[in-house]
Amino acid sequence: MLKKFQIQCVIVLAIIFCFLFKIEAAELDPIAVQHIFTTKNSIIVPIEKLRPSEKITPEKTAEAMYFMKKRISGEQKEKRRPLDVIERGDGNYTIIDGNRSFAALKELGAKNLPVIVHPYPYQKDVKNLKQLYALNLAAEDEYNNLMDDLHQELGGELLKRPGIKKEKRVREKAKLELKGDYSAITDLWAATLVFPDEKSLLNAFDELKKRDDVIWINDRWNNPLPQGYKDVQLCIILSNGAICELQLHHKAVVEVNYTLDHYVYEFRRANFKNSKMKNCVERALNFQKFLYETVWDGRYSQLDAETKKILSETAKKLATEKSPINAEILLKRLEDTLRNNLPEEYDIAA
Repeated sequence: MLKKFQIQCVIVLAIIFCFLFKIEAAELDPIAVQHIFTTKNSIIVPIEKLRPSEKITPEKTAEAMYFMKKRISGEQKEKRRPLDVIERGDGNYTIIDGNRSFAALKELGAKNLPVIVHPYPYQKDVKNLKQLYALNLAAEDEYNNLMDDLHQELGGELLKRPGIKKEKRVREKAKLELKGDYSAITDLWAATLVFPDEKSLLNAFDELKKRDDVIWINDRWNNPLPQGYKDVQLCIILSNGAICELQLHHKAVVEVNYTLDHYVYEFRRANFKNSKMKNCVERALNFQKFLYETVWDGRYSQLDAETKKILSETAKKLATEKSPINAEILLKRLEDTLRNNLPEEYDIAA
């Protein structure tokens, strides 16, 4: 009896599966079906949710149309693979590979397209470190001109990294954070726009979200990091496919980030897999939370220059410390220096 019931359940599930498959197949746009195949990793996305990452000229669209016509006529049988996209960060998807096909299919009236979603922005023509630097160095002038134009348009104070990112740090980031994927290193060129208040920062953010060359948005202003750090991080694609980074910062964060918090972050990043440093890494995070409480309530700005200097020098030593005992000593010095010099007493453990 039980076996018969199990067989009936399997049959019912099979019928449901077939029914759902038909529904899914029916939802695929008939125009897109003629030109793009789907895979087990692809999903179907409404065409209005797709954003191109490059400017498509009428000539490029016509070229894509030509190959589509050959496919329909039977001269070219092979369909193209799903479009490669990333989640933009605002509910839309940025197309990294397949911009021309997108433009042509949109013109033909396709309502949705199959895509493969990649986990982070990447430069599609980059396979190794040499190619990464060649692509980005070729875009240096365009990057500088773009940052100057955005500065003029959006206001704020423009801060640019002095030169391209160092190779040692790039190798380290690729190894530790990106499984050796150099195409995903998107901050060889990086700049910051610093704003005096929240209103001007958010106004700039709203304007940047309208741009198609802004391919990825990390809104850490409305979704702060665990330690309380807030900013907006954007990836912008240049005409040759290189990607640069632009951050929007509040003035209150800039000083503490560059002179103090950056070093505490470096310590945590270098030791988060070191079991001997586990307690120190947790203590460093708690210090950062405490620090940003004082930044956002305005107390940090009231510290005198000598106190800020001591904090900065101590954090700089912490960044490269390898001994758990010495790290504990430096962390205690940071905690005590900040606590004892605030306008009123704070409990760092709270």
